[in-house]
Amino acid sequence: MTLALNVSRSDFLTALAALQNITGKKGTLAVLANILFETDQEGLVMTATDLEVGIRCRIPAEILAAGSITLPARKLFELVKESEESHLHLEEQDNKWVKISAESSDCRLSGISADEFPSFPPYREDNLAAVPTALISELIDKTIYSVAHEGENNFNLAGILLEREILAEGNFLRMVSSDGHRMSMMEGQVETDLGSLEMDRVILIPKKGIQEIRKLCDEEDTVFLGLEEKQAVVKAGGYTLVVRLMSGDFPDYKGIIKAIDKSKHISVDRRKMMHSLKRVNIFTEDRYNAVNFIIENNKITLSSQNMDYGSAREEVPAGYQGETMEIGFNGKYFYEALQVMASDKVKAYINSEESPCLLQGDKDPGYLSVIMPMKL
Repeated sequence: MTLALNVSRSDFLTALAALQNITGKKGTLAVLANILFETDQEGLVMTATDLEVGIRCRIPAEILAAGSITLPARKLFELVKESEESHLHLEEQDNKWVKISAESSDCRLSGISADEFPSFPPYREDNLAAVPTALISELIDKTIYSVAHEGENNFNLAGILLEREILAEGNFLRMVSSDGHRMSMMEGQVETDLGSLEMDRVILIPKKGIQEIRKLCDEEDTVFLGLEEKQAVVKAGGYTLVVRLMSGDFPDYKGIIKAIDKSKHISVDRRKMMHSLKRVNIFTEDRYNAVNFIIENNKITLSSQNMDYGSAREEVPAGYQGETMEIGFNGKYFYEALQVMASDKVKAYINSEESPCLLQGDKDPGYLSVIMPMKL
């Protein structure tokens, strides 16, 4: 029997919006550009995958005839988005065509057999641990900006390191990212038991998977996280997300942090520093975003120069007493680190004109950022 059902447009559109970003890019298997539709006793099950990230959800539907088929994700999303009806009727016809109709419209989409769609990866329900979405969101928001772009030299930096630490004071989750020129780390305490998570090895989650995990955090108070040999599993609401883990090692970030002398620091107003950097960054060369920092008693002077457009200079008040230092940093990296922070005052640990800068703030417990210097 061929598939036939009635479904709420709002439920359908919400699910399509979540799934259509997962579908495979051009050049991969044609069926990966589609969403798999299957019926069961509880409603309509929808699945999308690009073979690295897979997501599945179930929505209520009136099932008139059980069946399964795949339909092109982007076209179906656009069609449902533009519909003005509250309910839609889907009915499979000959040769894998599907009619999508409402009171005043009829459309037909060409589908592909469900048999060609990859199977959804099995996972262990008993391996899931409850984690507050507020914590997961903060871990991601404060580390994802410094993940290396795809295609850069070090493949292992194109994802985020996830670690668990069980201490006397409680369980902690930590995320760390780096693109080789900067690094960010965020950790937070979890009240629930994390003993079921298999974390006896390096856990590297690719950036796309991290982005999809972050989206699942917006509507729920708790997510259920599972870590298996080759995949991470996240369940939230009616959605199940499976992400294939990356293989390889991650740089010794603890050694980098430990090597930075924290005996003295420079204190700056975060917002003033951000606004000054934003203006100075306008005149940097786009590729390197080089900004010159002159650090002296009670102030930091920022300057940049662009051969085509001109130059900029800003003075920022700073709590500092000591020898004058002149050092170069990527202004964009500095701005992005400050942007994810909540502290009014930020401490910058810079020991010499060749040392990295470590940023921390009192209202950002568990967070730090390290930015490497650059030659001007």
